[in-house]
Amino acid sequence: MRGTTPTPHFLKPQESVRGTNRAILLKLALDHPDIDRTLMAELAGLTTPAVTRISQELISAGLLVETGALESGGRGRKRCGLRLNADGGYVLGIGVLAFNTGVTLCNLAGDVIAREDVFPSNLSDPAVTLDEITETANRIVAQNVSDKRRVIGAGVAIAGYLDASGEIWTHSPYLGWPEFNVKQSLERRFDVPVVIENVNRAIVVAETRIGNSRGMENVVLIRAALGLGGAMISGGEVSRGNQNQAGQFGHVPAKADGKLCGCGKKGCLTTVASGLAVLERLGMSAETNNELENVQMQGDQLRDVLIRANSGEAKSTGALAEAGKELGFHSAAPILVQDPDTVILTGPLGRNAAYSAAFKEQLRATGVTARIVTGHEYEIMQPAEAAAGLALSAHFFSSSLNIEPLLDKTLPGSEDETDVPEAVVL
Repeated sequence: MRGTTPTPHFLKPQESVRGTNRAILLKLALDHPDIDRTLMAELAGLTTPAVTRISQELISAGLLVETGALESGGRGRKRCGLRLNADGGYVLGIGVLAFNTGVTLCNLAGDVIAREDVFPSNLSDPAVTLDEITETANRIVAQNVSDKRRVIGAGVAIAGYLDASGEIWTHSPYLGWPEFNVKQSLERRFDVPVVIENVNRAIVVAETRIGNSRGMENVVLIRAALGLGGAMISGGEVSRGNQNQAGQFGHVPAKADGKLCGCGKKGCLTTVASGLAVLERLGMSAETNNELENVQMQGDQLRDVLIRANSGEAKSTGALAEAGKELGFHSAAPILVQDPDTVILTGPLGRNAAYSAAFKEQLRATGVTARIVTGHEYEIMQPAEAAAGLALSAHFFSSSLNIEPLLDKTLPGSEDETDVPEAVVL
């Protein structure tokens, strides 16, 4: 007889339609505080008795709370409002980047409860780095969460690329980590479900679920730092492409036979519109090798440039504006093809006034009519915070949410009363 691998306690063999309905009701409670069951049923497309059963289960689990009788112009029993119990659970958000590694603990509404930077002793060693991140995360949880069952899951935003399964870290242009199963590694450390995305995708998911672009279903995000990255949401779903590489704006061709990019090709958009391009314009280090020590040195140089620009130095401001204009011009074509309702520019350069203004002006000049959200004008989530938003999307507002550990007791009929037959969610 073939052996089987034990299933971690937080995983269920299959998800029910009830799980999908729970996720819908939780999201409605977040988006419509004090919503009554009748309106909830109407918006969810469910019967009122079904909503009553499921909401009572969520109340018992501490995830919803009743907010008292609502005003009513009619006679009869007054309706009670429902609200998400933001402090009924928590998620961890973890950012793993060359310049920004940290842990964030958020409640179920996405409010930051605690945040701590991590300074890895050897960032080139993934095992050591993950151990140090885990130590920080465990300390934050111990200090802020009295019942560890209330930690629903974790999200991880990485400066690297995953395979199509979303589990295997295939490569990173800066960290140089080898290929390994990062999802399995982290779930073994945290003992909660973990979802992992490239940092750009984590940010765009979080922004469209709980951020400034909540509810937007067609979004292009560009993250401008030392290099350029991007991500796209189409029809409410992350665009992944054939090789899970969709959205990589940094390697859109910008100049025939241009400068050599760190990816090995010539003329990529990164070579004319990134932080590296800014450094080159200023006659500073612009080597394209991806060795961690070199990248960290260039990161320090770019931070100095941004500080000088924010202080009004004309030379630094001009170099940033030129790079922002290049980004706007060369990204316009893929943006127009995508036809988004929102364009987000984030990252250290996206928070600079000159760069973001030049980018925005050039997009408008090339016919982009979408709403443009820049890091200079709006508070856009940082990687670890975005990773927490990713965790909420994947683990809480999701059919995969397992509320059984949170229930004080099994509610009558909670296991066998559904409006539609059980369905396997793959």
